[in-house]
Amino acid sequence: MFGSLQDFLAELERLGELHRVTAEVDPRLEVAAITDRVSKTPGGKALLFERVKGGDMPVATNLFGSPGRMATALGVESLDDLTGRMEALLALVPPDRFSRGLAALPDMEEFRRFLPVAVAWGACQEVVEDPPDLALYPFLHCWPGDGKPDADGRFITLPLVFTRDPESGIPNCGMYRVRVFDGRRVGIRWGAGRGGELHCQKYHGRGERMPVAVALGGDPAAILAATLPLPETVDEMQFSGWLRGAPMELVRCRTSELLVPAAAEMVIEGYVEPGETALDGAFGNHTGFYAPPAEVPVLRVTCVTRRRDCIYPATVVGQPPMEDCFMAKAAERLFVPLLRQRWPDIVDVNLPLEWIFHGGAIVAVREPEPGRVRQLVGELWASGMLGTARLVVAVDGDTDVRDLGQVAWRVMNATDWRSDLFVEQGSGTPPLPWLGARLGIDATRKERFRSVTEELAMDGDIGRLVEARWREYGFR
Repeated sequence: MFGSLQDFLAELERLGELHRVTAEVDPRLEVAAITDRVSKTPGGKALLFERVKGGDMPVATNLFGSPGRMATALGVESLDDLTGRMEALLALVPPDRFSRGLAALPDMEEFRRFLPVAVAWGACQEVVEDPPDLALYPFLHCWPGDGKPDADGRFITLPLVFTRDPESGIPNCGMYRVRVFDGRRVGIRWGAGRGGELHCQKYHGRGERMPVAVALGGDPAAILAATLPLPETVDEMQFSGWLRGAPMELVRCRTSELLVPAAAEMVIEGYVEPGETALDGAFGNHTGFYAPPAEVPVLRVTCVTRRRDCIYPATVVGQPPMEDCFMAKAAERLFVPLLRQRWPDIVDVNLPLEWIFHGGAIVAVREPEPGRVRQLVGELWASGMLGTARLVVAVDGDTDVRDLGQVAWRVMNATDWRSDLFVEQGSGTPPLPWLGARLGIDATRKERFRSVTEELAMDGDIGRLVEARWREYGFR
């Protein structure tokens, strides 16, 4: 586990995975352009920009931009180890609660020992900015059209947004889009049905302002946990404690009762007034296109606290491969056991980077009966597990879902376009209404194909002989 983001940066430097940029750079477009280029370069490292125009605060990007760095962030050798860890945790769920999946975690002793610990003070409060002024910080303007129709398109792109249910007191931490309007206001775009949005509705229904805190940095496990679609009853900070193997330390905000990671780099505190919104502008999204402007709740900033040696962590999203793809890969490996738990005939799942991770999926199915694939894909769409996947390709359980060449071969040779494609009409909204439609492809073997032709396979004895003599042939 890492005590802070700075501990993680130190480990990346020890591993040769951190590149320091000592030349002065502009937070408006230049930092993002460098990050985008490095993200798409094989072996691209994490970046620490030491001299950022307009201030003296360094900026860190591309921290999790490879499978190896993402695994390091979570303290595992490989992201595949996350699957085993989740399987071991789910194995402790009592049989009578098995169907609840992750919602059963809060009642389990093994999970309760990772409850966050409240502490009296944290490094995130070494400096208190009074009055707060967000213009002092190097928040990035990533793409030329960000923020339009306004000229200033600065967004906080790696935020941990903390809220609390006014009725149950259950906290929520989500990674929502945060637009910087000026020195004392930001906009928060939480998706419909997400924890923050549900809390906001409850506060507004009571006619009360809602306290909100936006934390930056801290243990990488907390950053990943904020991105996960966890049940409302599961505290993201408790889940991050399980990920890191030790409870998270949280400190109370200066101007509200919310608890935030004590080891964060910076915390922006404030409140949302019922009904107050502003237009957040366009935003260059992970799809590789701009998301359109929308009215969003306004957070009025009451306080900013930070470390004395604060480093601002940011991510740049855009056409893959980008850093968020590898964060999504970690989530994929964590959630595969949940899919297997609910659908035992699922062998493995791959969310390809090129398909914008949750935009498409390849699912390996164990010995599917006729009609089973169509049923399974429909259930996955309806359940929400792969509800945003515009394309789901089903292959046989012995197919390597990560080998896109093998999957493409299966699609081309095991699919009858007349019967093995199925489209579900959706409700996409302008300007891209077709995005609501979803396509399923059944690329599993069918008896009708076996009766016509036989799939190539080498004789087993010859295969073993060649394997044993491989070096004798002069190969390594």
